[in-house]
Amino acid sequence: MPRRRRQDQPPPQFLFALLLIGGIAYSLANRQYLLVTLCTLALAALITLLLRQQRLSRARTLALTDLRCLSHRDLELHVAAVLDALPGWRAQATRGSSDQGADVIATSPTQVIVAIQVKHYPQRNVGNKAVQEIVASKAIYRASEAVVFTSGPGYTASARELAKANGVRLWTPRDLFELQAKAQSDPPLRTDLLPT
Repeated sequence: MPRRRRQDQPPPQFLFALLLIGGIAYSLANRQYLLVTLCTLALAALITLLLRQQRLSRARTLALTDLRCLSHRDLELHVAAVLDALPGWRAQATRGSSDQGADVIATSPTQVIVAIQVKHYPQRNVGNKAVQEIVASKAIYRASEAVVFTSGPGYTASARELAKANGVRLWTPRDLFELQAKAQSDPPLRTDLLPT
């Protein structure tokens, strides 16, 4: 899971608000510096935004590196833990080699069962075989939804075509990171990620 900000550090929005209030108070006291103060505040807002984007980008890069350093089994357990942390969801990793094509089985708050195939291919795209396996496993686990997750760059064109034809959702690390964020903040899920 992503690291949380230390409690003793104020959030950037708080610092910007203090700077804004101070700038407005100073401008009202010294009207001749109003334009200079407004330009300074605009520059401070821009710098704050750029620094925040840089921190987020660095955090995503570190998170992806951490994800790719996991063993295949640890990645399966991590995906199950992320889904299990979502409000109302239950998820469990299946038993390794006898998983019948599904590495994680998750149940939504409305009792929709989702079978998930986890592929730990950090350097290559996932092909048709993973999609075929998860489609076959739906019947075994009585799942109405299927997902293939990859830690790698993506999926081959034929895998995307087969997934679309069979209603299989294809996740990348970005989708998993979004689910992690949702588990921590409790906003509604995108329906293209998971059923409600």
